[in-house]
Amino acid sequence: MGSGAATLGGMSKSPNARRIGGPLSWEQLARPDTEQCQRFLAESLSLLLADLLRSVLSDASPALPADEAAVERYRNLADSLADGESRRRTSLGITRAGLAKRCVTWLKLLLTPPPNAPSTAPMREFVDALGLFPALFDSEPSARSRRARLTWLLTHDRRLDASTREAATALIEACEHLGVLLWPDAETA
Repeated sequence: MGSGAATLGGMSKSPNARRIGGPLSWEQLARPDTEQCQRFLAESLSLLLADLLRSVLSDASPALPADEAAVERYRNLADSLADGESRRRTSLGITRAGLAKRCVTWLKLLLTPPPNAPSTAPMREFVDALGLFPALFDSEPSARSRRARLTWLLTHDRRLDASTREAATALIEACEHLGVLLWPDAETA
């Protein structure tokens, strides 16, 4: 009997021994962590922003209402971000520029690191460019220098006279490649 007790004692240390509380379910193991959720939401918002900017550039009309599919995409993302707490609905009559501005606001919140957290240069430059986003829809002559700065942050092209189209195109490109731009290590993992 002594050897049986030793065997039972040995089995409890085995990697196949039953853990207290039982094994984790696949659902629990596959659940994304906070960083993965943040990354997914940021990339999804940036792709929506790129689509909105592309539609504005196609007919140069930011004041047209955003299409229903874009509004629905935004609602789903905003619901995920707000976790159902603040359900300020976005109406179907919202303009493309207005919807794009909401995407920019969420992106800035998602991507601005806490004060003591390290951030990469591309992350800082992208967030800074988002801060210059209103210059895309500003017809004032002074907005030209803000558009040039936005373009420089995203492309490092030092021209001082970036047009609205060039600045928007730079932002679209950065939005489409946000994952590689901001999380280069995750792409190679």
